[in-house]
Amino acid sequence: MKLHYHLISVGDGSDYRGINKVHIHSQSVRDILNSIEYNLIGEIRKTCDRVVYPETTIITEWSIGGLQTPHLDTYSNPDIENDNDPDNPDREWTCILNLNDDYRDGRTYFPVSPHMPELDIVEPEVGSGLLFQGIHHLHGVETVRGCSRFTIAFWFTSNINKIMVDIPSKDLQQNHVQLRQNSK
Repeated sequence: MKLHYHLISVGDGSDYRGINKVHIHSQSVRDILNSIEYNLIGEIRKTCDRVVYPETTIITEWSIGGLQTPHLDTYSNPDIENDNDPDNPDREWTCILNLNDDYRDGRTYFPVSPHMPELDIVEPEVGSGLLFQGIHHLHGVETVRGCSRFTIAFWFTSNINKIMVDIPSKDLQQNHVQLRQNSK
């Protein structure tokens, strides 16, 4: 990401900032992300026998001091801005892929909830991913200390109308929702 700050279009840096896959033009990077998405789709299919599609993928940097309070992954901010029905969220599965482990704290955690009987804090391991139903499981990120935390976040939906368009855009003002709407 350090060489590609010009592609950052997600987040304001107060917690994280990132590069949306729709703004990545390097085919070799897109091929790697596609391969991971396909593998995750297979894992989800084995887990719940449902067909899902990539909804959004973002390479993220959580700077020192970045944190995220417990939340559910129901919609992306652009989806919310486009008046989606809050009673019928589409983001069903989430995967957080760890790219480094040389930061302090900043771990993903799951607070006590109806789906989680006790606090669960996930220790990062480079190259490992955490796949879960973000629509049901509250999760957050501890305050990052020491150095930045880098991850790739993947979100999946079973709503074919919310599938991520696999066409890169040079316009950083366009997000995945606008690209999807423009491709119809």
